[in-house]
Amino acid sequence: MRIYRNISEIDNTKKSVVTVGTFDGFHLGHQSILEQIKQIAADNGLKSTIVTFDPHPRKVLGNSNGGISILTTLEEKLQIFREAQIDQVLIIPFTREFAQISSTEFVQSILVEKFAAEEIVIGHDHHFGRNREGGLAELQRLGKLFDFSVQQVPEYRQNGELISSSLIRNLLESGNVEKAAVYMGRPYAIFGTVIRGNGRGREIGFPTANLEVDHEDKLIPAEGVYAVDVLLKGTNYRGMMNIGRRPTFDFDSLTLEVHIFNFSAYIYGEILEVRFKKYIRQEKKFSGIEELRSQLRKDQEASKNI
Repeated sequence: MRIYRNISEIDNTKKSVVTVGTFDGFHLGHQSILEQIKQIAADNGLKSTIVTFDPHPRKVLGNSNGGISILTTLEEKLQIFREAQIDQVLIIPFTREFAQISSTEFVQSILVEKFAAEEIVIGHDHHFGRNREGGLAELQRLGKLFDFSVQQVPEYRQNGELISSSLIRNLLESGNVEKAAVYMGRPYAIFGTVIRGNGRGREIGFPTANLEVDHEDKLIPAEGVYAVDVLLKGTNYRGMMNIGRRPTFDFDSLTLEVHIFNFSAYIYGEILEVRFKKYIRQEKKFSGIEELRSQLRKDQEASKNI
C-alpha cells in the first residue's frame, strides 16, 4: 500500500476509484464503503484510493474542550487499510486553512488532477469542502464537469439502528463494549506503553501493568472492570482491566491497569494492545485489602468464563 503524506508526492499514472472520509471507528458502514471501492477497482482496473485526514477535523474545528475523542488512531486506520489491501492512501494534514478550500477546488485539485478519479464513492451522509458545502448533488455536478461517476453507499443499519461513529462513541462511554464490538465488526482496542505504578496490585496478589495510552485523544471506555484480551508481541493473553481512580486507596488520577492471567514476565516499556470483551462491574470503594482481594477473585473468574 502506498501512503502519501504530501500531495506533491502523488503519482497519478493510473486512474483511480476514490473515497474520502475520516473513518473514525472504521465501523460496518465504513467497511461497506471499502468493499465497494475494492470491487470497483477490481472490475475496472483502477487503483483503490482513500483520502483521509489527520487530525480529526472536529479536533481542529471543535470547541475549546478539544472537539472529540477519537475511536481509531491514524496508525490503526492505516493498518486496517493495509490489511484490506487498499492500493493507496493520502493523509491530508487537517488545518483551519485547509478547511477553507471549496468543494470544487478539493475535487479538482486532488481527486481529479492528482488521483485521476474515474469514480468517487461516498457514504450516505458525506459532505466535504468549506462549511461542508459539498454533497452528493455537488459531486454529481462536478462529475459531469470532470468526467467521473459517483456512487453513494446507502446507510448501514443493524437491528434497526443506524451505525455511526457517534453511536459507537456513546456505547463505549457507557461501558457497552460488547455492542460496540458488534457495530465495529471487531473489539474496541487501546494501545499503551507499560509504565511503573505503585505496586499495590502485586502486594494483593493481582499484579497489574499500568498503561499510558499511545494517543492523547483516544477514547477511554467508561470507568469500571472489563474482561479483555491482551496482545503482546503477537501473542494473545486473557486478562481483566480496571479503568478508574482506585477509591480503596484514595487515589485521584484516572489509571488504566490490566491484570494478565498466568503471566509474570517483566514488560515495563512494552506496548500492549488491549481488546475489550465485556463490562464486568463498576469500580467501587472497598473496606480494605481483603474485601478487594475477594472481589478481584470473583472478577477473574467472571472474566475467565467469557
